[in-house]
Amino acid sequence: MLRDIAVPKGQYLLQTAAGSVLGRQVIQLAKHKGIKTINLVRRSEQKAELEALGADEVICYTSEDVATRVKEITGNKLAYGALDAVGGELTKTVTASVRRGGQVFIYGVLSSPDATVRITDLFREVTVKGWILSTYLGSKKTRRMYIKEALEYLGSKVMEPLVGDKFELAQFKEAIKKSEEVGRGGKVLLVS
Repeated sequence: MLRDIAVPKGQYLLQTAAGSVLGRQVIQLAKHKGIKTINLVRRSEQKAELEALGADEVICYTSEDVATRVKEITGNKLAYGALDAVGGELTKTVTASVRRGGQVFIYGVLSSPDATVRITDLFREVTVKGWILSTYLGSKKTRRMYIKEALEYLGSKVMEPLVGDKFELAQFKEAIKKSEEVGRGGKVLLVS
């Protein structure tokens, strides 16, 4: 996604669900590539943790005016592009926070399978597209290239996944219950 959204070095990428495991990896990879990030979270207690990870800006969308804050942060330029894992009404806020001619990739449906967009943002030529990984994994060559690149980033610690609690296979019911908790602190792993 980061390659496709093509945010130039020094510009801002806006993302929703920034506290998720993938959101944290986007922060780390963007920092490595010289891309600034504006990260939306639903709980303000996530701010300090994401800033320590390398997030340039963190906005709690449940208590702050996102569009106003994005304008302040970018000097009215708005974000170059955005990654949206939430959908629903939040997509309207995201598209309003992206520059004229910018792109918003929706890759998740954490809020709703629908996405709301203001017509005025379409008039500003903001493009809203669905993005799904399986589109890129068609050929073995492409799949190997992406896996190799991801392993290099993980191996060099450019990206470090947030790992949560570990459960033995026999404890799968407890693992499922834990994985459904909000703020669980990382991906739940089954081990043997």
